[in-house]
Order: sequence, then C-alpha cells, then structure tokens
Amino acid sequence: MQKQLILAALLLILKTVAAQRPISSEEAGAAAKRIEAATNSGDASVLDHFIDLDSLIGIMQQKSQALKDAAFRSGFAQPFKTSFANYGRQIVTSIRQGNYRMIRNYEIGGVRHLVFRMFGSGGLNYHDYTLIRVKDSVKASDVFVYTTDESVSSTLSKLVDMMNNSAERLPEEVGIMMKLNQQNKAKNYAGVKEQYEKMADKYKENKAIQLIYITACHQLDPQLYQNAIEHFANSFPDAPSAYLMMIDFYYGRKEYEKGLAAIDKLDKLIGDDKALDFVRGNFYKLSGKRAESVACYERVYRYDPTLEMNTDALVHAYEEAGENAKAKAVLAGSKKK
Repeated sequence: MQKQLILAALLLILKTVAAQRPISSEEAGAAAKRIEAATNSGDASVLDHFIDLDSLIGIMQQKSQALKDAAFRSGFAQPFKTSFANYGRQIVTSIRQGNYRMIRNYEIGGVRHLVFRMFGSGGLNYHDYTLIRVKDSVKASDVFVYTTDESVSSTLSKLVDMMNNSAERLPEEVGIMMKLNQQNKAKNYAGVKEQYEKMADKYKENKAIQLIYITACHQLDPQLYQNAIEHFANSFPDAPSAYLMMIDFYYGRKEYEKGLAAIDKLDKLIGDDKALDFVRGNFYKLSGKRAESVACYERVYRYDPTLEMNTDALVHAYEEAGENAKAKAVLAGSKKK
C-alpha cells in the first residue's frame, strides 16, 4: 500500500512538473502553424478549441465581482462555453480575401505569447494569445485584442458584472461605462457626448470610457471624432487601437501623410508587420504616387502571395500600366500557393 501511495505521489508530481514546464518557441510555432493551416482553409475547429475556457473563466473570476460567487459561477460556466464555441468561425468569416497569420512568437516574464494578424473583409486586427500548457497540448488562457486595447477576459468580466448588477452596485467607473453603453445602444450619441463632457477628469482619462466616447463622436461630427482619437493617442501612445482608428479616419479624409505616419506608429508597436505595406500601398495609390504604391504591393506579394486583397491590387496596378505579362505572372504564381 505504501509503495502504491508513493507511486501515485510521484505520478502527480511528474504531471505537475510537465504542466509547469515552459512552452518553447518551437512548440508555440508548431501550434501557430496548425492554426494557420486550418483557419486559412476555412476550418474553424482548431481556433474553436485553442482557448482553454476553464482557464479563461478562472482569469475572469479574478476580475469579476459576480464570478466570485460560487453559485453564480456554476450556472455561468456551461452557457458561456456554449456561446464561445463560434470563436473560430467569427475569425474565418472576417478573413475572407485575407488571412490569419502569426507575426510574432515571444516570451515575457516566463510566459510564451503568439501574436496573429487578422486581415480581410472584416478589417485589420491583431490578437495576442497568452499560452499555457494543458496536459500535452499548447493552448491559450486569454487573448489581448488590439482594436479594444484589452484582453478578452477583461472585456467579458465587465460585461458579466454589468449584466448581473445595477449601475449603483458597480464600481463607479464601470457604472459610468454601463450608462454610456446604454446611450450608445439607443443611438443617443449626443447624450454620450454631454455625459462625457460633464465627467470629472479622472473618468475622462479612463481608456475604456474614452473609447466609448470616440464611438459616439464618430457618429456626430468628423472634426469631433478626429479630436477624440488624437487625444486618445496622446493619452495612450502605446495603444494600438488609436492608430488603427487613425488609419481608417485619415484614409476617408484623404489625409495621406497623417495616415502613413499612423501606419508607421502601429508597425513600430507591433514589431514589424510586413503586410502593412498593403495599407501603405493604398495610401500611396490614392495620393497619386503609383511607383511607391506598386513597390509596396510587390513587397507584400513576395512576403505572402496568398494575401488575396494585395494580389488583386498588384494585378490591377500592373494592368492599369499595361504591364499585362507581369499581371499574368502574379496571377499564375498566386494560384500555385
């Protein structure tokens, strides 16, 4: 009996050590390749199961008042897991004419991360996954989303608390966010602006509150929107969402130099995303700089010939210039990939 207890204890120790063993760059890279291969072929199943939902709920529990209650958490877990089942499908839908690519594999504080670029008909975004080991698999416990400038666990924790509590029972800044979101949902954008302008400065400088205000400004007035996103960028110079918004805004306003500067700032924050040359190419094209535009599209094509939106732009640029042989060569090359 004593030998059996010792053996059981040793097995438990071995399992614990295996679970705590750091995830290597090679292991993370292999996981990224599996995600890319499946997702870019329209198969959402790998991403659907990449986030370990028990771990995500555990992180949310640390951030949410409602989830600290065992009874509430018990009733929350299964419906939440069911609702999260379409995570991969949402990404597959967003990357039509584009793709989902790993652009960074790094470690910080002993924790391995993977950063993916999501680009396609659903727009441009980046996902930074925090990796963990679950039994023999590499999975993610959370994901930081660049367009919202916060982790999924933080976003969902706030939503859970908002749905479970009245504004009076929430921390004051969360209660304010709840009221602003209600105004936005009701399309009372002027009400959001009025409420924001009456706030104390400490709330005006809250990142999440500013993002809600920016959403309202977008619906009210272009100049107001520009002032809001530029103020946000000055307040939070390391926030990728500021530059993602600026790129879209300056493109619409045909302020090409400002747009190119925003791309450069985003690129620096990300750590060099070669596909951003496609966006640069679009800015150059609309500003009449054809040579610079084509050079950008060509660089992206050499980097990733499967990026359909870039291939289409390059072929169109060659055809406009009467360089039909080049256009045919690009089309033939992209079909082989």
